[in-house]
Amino acid sequence: MSTLESPSEVYYRAYRDYWRKVNESDGFDLENISTPPYYMFKGLLPFDCVSCGYPYPVMVNLYAKVGLHRYNMLKGTNFQLDSLVKFNMLPNCVSSFYISLLAHDPALDPLEKTFQVRVDEQNANCLDFTCSIARLKDEVITKNPMIPHFHGAAVADGFFKGELPDWPSDDSLNDEKRFYLLKESEWQANDWISMYLELRDVLSQLEILEVAIETGIEEVEPPNERLEAKSANVYIKFKGMANVRYFRMIFEIGERVERKAVVRRVLDEDSGYMTLMGKFCGGQGTKKRPRSDS
Repeated sequence: MSTLESPSEVYYRAYRDYWRKVNESDGFDLENISTPPYYMFKGLLPFDCVSCGYPYPVMVNLYAKVGLHRYNMLKGTNFQLDSLVKFNMLPNCVSSFYISLLAHDPALDPLEKTFQVRVDEQNANCLDFTCSIARLKDEVITKNPMIPHFHGAAVADGFFKGELPDWPSDDSLNDEKRFYLLKESEWQANDWISMYLELRDVLSQLEILEVAIETGIEEVEPPNERLEAKSANVYIKFKGMANVRYFRMIFEIGERVERKAVVRRVLDEDSGYMTLMGKFCGGQGTKKRPRSDS
């Protein structure tokens, strides 16, 4: 340290040096990078998934699968998660995750390949996040400066902008120009549908009862092509969730109660960003209690 440097200058120099080194791997490889020894400093927290325990194991596993889901949709592959290797995360309640994992595509090569997946949460306690990176480790690293927590999202067209839709009426669901009702064999074959539900409740054993997909495009032939749409509203009826916790909403309690959830997927093919948002339908709203003047 130079004798002419103030403590604040030393701190900011260490801060810049740390994030410069983190930026070299887009936040995925922190080995041999020292965190500045300042109690106020918030860098990435590294976790080894192979040799020791780590926090949020179910959620991180699901985020890794989301990244492979995004990669498969863009590349036409079928990579399946084998195991987590490590991940780094911001120490925030709304966090960003930088995940390294092993996966293989049975149709291409039984050998495992290393993937890197980045997920940025947008809101706490709800399904709202963007997967901005999902790639093979040896693919080109992005040239843009790294932002530790990304606040952007996939660019949606007019149909997928704005608030999430409510659950449609029975008559609307029967409109084959607007919706495609999946056969049971189809939602079982497309495991991303159950994954969307698990992202909302990682503990319950959920039973899917009905699935419909809306893409904003009428007269799709064959109708099941909507399953391959990059952007879609997915309507899922299910049971098995004993209690639903949702902001300012009250739901009936019980695992046998039929629940309804809407999940919006927007995959921007230009940027590669994929945003998932979701909500529960069918609850009763609660009003904020007025403040007492007494």
